[in-house]
Amino acid sequence: MRDIFETIRQYHMIEPGMHVIVGVSGGADSVCLLYALCRYRGEVPFALTAVHVEHGLRGEESLGDAKFTQELCGRLGVPCRVVHAQVEQLALAEGISIEEAGRRERYRIFREIKEECSAQRVAVAHNRNDQAETLLWNLARGSGLSGLAGMRPVYGDLIRPLLFTGRDEIERILREAGLAWRTDRTNLQQEYTRNRIRLSLLPQMERELNAQAVKHIAEAAGRLREVEEFLERVTDRAEKQCIRQDGDSVCVDLAAFGEQDERIQEELLRRAVSESGGLRDFGSVHLRALLRLCGQDCGKELCLPGRLRAVRENGILRIVRSGDEDRTPLPETVGQTGGKAVQEVLVSLPDVWVQNPKEAQTCSFRAGGWRIRTEFLQNSPELLWQIIEKKYTKWISCDTINCNALMFRTRRAGDYLVVNQEGGRKKLKDYLIDLKIPRGERDRLLLLADGSHVLWVVGYRISEAAKVTEHTKRVLKVQAEEELHEGEDKDPADGAGGQ
Repeated sequence: MRDIFETIRQYHMIEPGMHVIVGVSGGADSVCLLYALCRYRGEVPFALTAVHVEHGLRGEESLGDAKFTQELCGRLGVPCRVVHAQVEQLALAEGISIEEAGRRERYRIFREIKEECSAQRVAVAHNRNDQAETLLWNLARGSGLSGLAGMRPVYGDLIRPLLFTGRDEIERILREAGLAWRTDRTNLQQEYTRNRIRLSLLPQMERELNAQAVKHIAEAAGRLREVEEFLERVTDRAEKQCIRQDGDSVCVDLAAFGEQDERIQEELLRRAVSESGGLRDFGSVHLRALLRLCGQDCGKELCLPGRLRAVRENGILRIVRSGDEDRTPLPETVGQTGGKAVQEVLVSLPDVWVQNPKEAQTCSFRAGGWRIRTEFLQNSPELLWQIIEKKYTKWISCDTINCNALMFRTRRAGDYLVVNQEGGRKKLKDYLIDLKIPRGERDRLLLLADGSHVLWVVGYRISEAAKVTEHTKRVLKVQAEEELHEGEDKDPADGAGGQ
């Protein structure tokens, strides 16, 4: 307990006279945090209010957690607010995982009650095991230094008094105090990636590599955080020269950007993306693609997670939300389709999908005169029944392609299709000639490609190598809809063309 108190003092988490909101789920970590804060009030006077968010997911079990928390707070003499949320509905409405929807709603509620109570801090129960789990999760996702530095003890109004306390110590404190806790069964389900790290990977590392593995990983996060803080100070100076806000978009001055060290360039791009809407699902593959885009010709474009677009313009890199593209001047283009501009648009595969396809999100964006919708799916017998002949909707096997290099574009020299199950190739040029497509129209066709391998000639066939079979594990569903000029009628036929 003294170590927890020392953490609070060292990081100036709670000062006399403050009002602190503490999140209490009823689990061991949050019960220990509540108990520790109650004890700390014996040394420093401050007000404390507990908040329990009932997610509406586990029926009577979830309601039992709320009742347990209320009774515990009553015994400890702490006011308790219980808020009922409908997390599943929020997840469906926003197109995100239930786990992420629950996290967002909790923090929204914590801060809402903080404002109501005129409180100064929100205390949450992340511990040393959570820190190690976070570092490994971010390492696997390809996160930058910020992700590897893990969670901070103090982040704005958020405090984590247990961040340097291990789970074993937490349970020891509770047993000595005679306090029970609740176990959320969803925390034991290994279909969630972070649960697998917590339940399988970390215990295995402690058993087979080093009994202090969790402690050492968490300490490494702390050292990386010190490096990150130094890097932040250097990047702060560079940001003033390189990044500016331009209406709804963020612009990177490429002349000043090019004078920076490559490591600072990476941090500047992360900041530009963050200022444009956040870094969720933004991983190393997206960072590398942005760095390449900075050195390419005007008119090139990149689709990023979170409905963001990066556009290479004259002397700048512009990052803007996809919904704002009509307010952004169109750059020079690499081709035309249907009289409309086509940029090379990278299809960004969410990092979370690589780890857990069940948490995949759909992505919608524009490629010139087309609206594109992509969805990454797990294959199943039910899905195979849905795959029927459609002209502008295709199902692509992800098992034999590089999902991080998919691109919508017009044709290039060297493009080819796989035309039979033996892997036989045909030049795209020859395929288009066989179809008797006029030369002037060939350069306007929209293609989905993996490098030089054309997976789909939109409106026509897909590559034989891209077809989904009963053995396929992962599937990309792609829908393309051509945007209409004023006065045009949409072709109602969406049943022609073979898969």
